[in-house]
Amino acid sequence: MKTTNKLLLACTLSTLMAGNVYAATVKLAHALPTEHPVHASLDWFAAKVTKETKMRVKVYPNGTLGNETELLQMVQGGTIGFTKVSAAPLTAFASDYKLLSLPYLYRDRAQYDAVLQGPIGEQILMSSKDSGFIGLAFLDAGARSFYTDKPIRTPEDLKGLKIRVQNSALSIDTIKALGGTPVPLPYGELYSALQQGVVDGAENNIPSYYSSRHYEVKKTFSYDKHTMVPDVLVVSTGVWDSLSAEDQAKIREIAKETVKQQDTNWANYVEKAKAELVNQNVTFVESDIPKFQEAVKPVYEKFRKENPDLVPLLDKIQSM
Repeated sequence: MKTTNKLLLACTLSTLMAGNVYAATVKLAHALPTEHPVHASLDWFAAKVTKETKMRVKVYPNGTLGNETELLQMVQGGTIGFTKVSAAPLTAFASDYKLLSLPYLYRDRAQYDAVLQGPIGEQILMSSKDSGFIGLAFLDAGARSFYTDKPIRTPEDLKGLKIRVQNSALSIDTIKALGGTPVPLPYGELYSALQQGVVDGAENNIPSYYSSRHYEVKKTFSYDKHTMVPDVLVVSTGVWDSLSAEDQAKIREIAKETVKQQDTNWANYVEKAKAELVNQNVTFVESDIPKFQEAVKPVYEKFRKENPDLVPLLDKIQSM
């Protein structure tokens, strides 16, 4: 597999560097359905890059080329140029990303934007360069909340429940602190896991809950809003380094425009999804957020103890 990846990367790079009048075609793959707002934003990004640079970008949605973990490995190997991945699993490749999975990290949306679209966000995006990819932009993924068979108004309501989480140590620690049993599973396996009782519930945002039709299995969505973990548009370091400075600058500019495009796509889709979910007899519950915030304090204590090198950056975020 490694040999194959190296050969494919070599072919990709030779095409990119050939300077032909014909554009190189690079794959952008992700695991979300085509109706998801992130797909619309990535499709917009691909079209814009194709139009304004010497690179053609083709989008492969629906996990047709693999799940998030597999796609990230392909980006590292250079077999695909771009992918979208949640910031949570990126902690395995660059420790700075750990900060973004901390529960209740932001006071409000203004602080969230200031962190991710400012110098701190840029530092985090670049922190994975030695791992074979760099981040181009953080894309809004809303707040994550629980969906189960019953209302989750307080952490006590999670006791005894198996909750699917992303493959992230902080996600696991958060569910444990709230009293649930975390079960890491690939997103593509979640519908059947919910249906078959492998897990009792999950946590995600409204667009993912709706577009993946998880509401067909779990009809109660509880707004505890425990994390705001963004998605990340990443590019293969090998592919990136092969581009001209002009194309790199243009792609960075387009990535920033994609952030704004995503904000619009996300807001419109949430409005549409919530209306349809009401029609599908989904019950929305307002959780007692201060009780959840109190319950996750041990997560911060453990984080500070285990990640002393990240404490200054955490303090900087919390003081903003």
